[in-house]
Amino acid sequence: MSSIDKTILVITNLYPVPWAPNRASFNKQQFDFIATERQVKIVVLLPWTEWLKHRKDCLVSEDLKYCPYFYTPKFGRRLVPWFQSLSLICLLPWMKKQDANALYASWGFPDAVATSIINKWLKLPLFVKVHGTDVNENTQYPARRSLMRKWLSKAESIFCASQALADSLATIGIPEQKLTVNYNGVNAEVFFPSSKREDKSINIIFVGNLIPTKGVNELVNAFINLQKSIPDVTLDIIGEGPLKGYLLNKVKELQLNINVHGSLPLTNVAQKIRTSTLLVLPSYREGVPNVLLEAFASGIPVVSTIVGGIPEVVNDNVGLLVEPKNADELEKAIHTALNTSWNKSDIIEHAKQFDWTRNVNFVLESMEG
Repeated sequence: MSSIDKTILVITNLYPVPWAPNRASFNKQQFDFIATERQVKIVVLLPWTEWLKHRKDCLVSEDLKYCPYFYTPKFGRRLVPWFQSLSLICLLPWMKKQDANALYASWGFPDAVATSIINKWLKLPLFVKVHGTDVNENTQYPARRSLMRKWLSKAESIFCASQALADSLATIGIPEQKLTVNYNGVNAEVFFPSSKREDKSINIIFVGNLIPTKGVNELVNAFINLQKSIPDVTLDIIGEGPLKGYLLNKVKELQLNINVHGSLPLTNVAQKIRTSTLLVLPSYREGVPNVLLEAFASGIPVVSTIVGGIPEVVNDNVGLLVEPKNADELEKAIHTALNTSWNKSDIIEHAKQFDWTRNVNFVLESMEG
C-alpha cells in the first residue's frame, strides 16, 4: 500500500464550517498539508445548538461528516465527552468503512477523550493534538483532569503545540514518553513580508477571538492611553466573539482609532498583518498562538504575554512580553515596541523554524511508528 492510499481519520470541533469559513484555519492548514501525503477523512463535532441553527448548511461528503452532540450549556462539562461519544457511535459504520490506518483527535478535552472512548470499537492507533485552552483550562477541574489522564493515556502519541502543554499533561499523570512537542507551522505562500511599507503610519493589529481571556479589555484600555500620546496610531481588531458589540460601542463613545473588522479570510488577515507596525496579543492563557508565528513570517514584531508556550517562541529579537491582565504594563510595552528599531531580517529568520512541512512530516513519521 502506497502512502497516499493510507487513510487518517480526523475527529475535531476545530474546523471551518459554512457559517464560519475562517474558523480554526491553523487546523485546516495542517490537515490540507497531510492530505498531500495521505487520504484524510474528517468528522466535525458540533454542539447541538449550533447544528440546529445551521443544519441546512451541513453538506456532507465522502470526506467530511458533521456530528452534532448534546450538551447542557454552562453545566456538566465533565459529561460532554460522553455525549460526544454517544453521537460518534452513530457514525461508527461510516468510520469503519474508511478502513483508516490512524485516528487523529485534534483538541484535548472533550474531543480527544470522546475519540479515545469510541476507539474501543475502531481499534485504531490513536494520536492526539493539544492546542492550549483544551489543556490549560480543563486540567484545572478534577473530574475533567481524571478523564484526560485515563483516556488520553491510551494514545500512541500526543502532539503538544508547546513544551508548556507537554509539562502540564505530564503533571496530571500522562506518561512523558507519549508527549512530544510539535510547533505549528506557517504557510509561507500566504504569510510573507511586504517588500516595502507604503507609508509611515503606525498600525497595531490584534487577531483572535473577542473574549476576555484574549486580553481584549486590557488592549482597549491600553490603546485609550496610547492614542493620547500618539494621536495618529490605529488599531485593527480582527475576530468575532461576545465582546464585539462592546468594542463597537467603546470606539464610538470615545472616538478611538480602532477598526473592528470581524472575521476575515486568511489571505486578508495576512495582508493586514504584513502592512502593520506591530501585532499585539495580550492573552491570559495560550498554547503557542499561530498568529504570533504568522507575524514573524511577515517580518512584524509582537507584544504578547508571559503565558503558556509564548515565551518559547518570543525572544528579544522578535518582540516583548508582559504579564497578563495589566493594561498599564501593556501600554508601556507597546510604546517601547513602537520606538524600537527591529531588525526585520532577524524576525523573518526566526520564523523559518515554524514550518508546516516539518510539522506534518513529524506527525506522519510518528504514525508510521
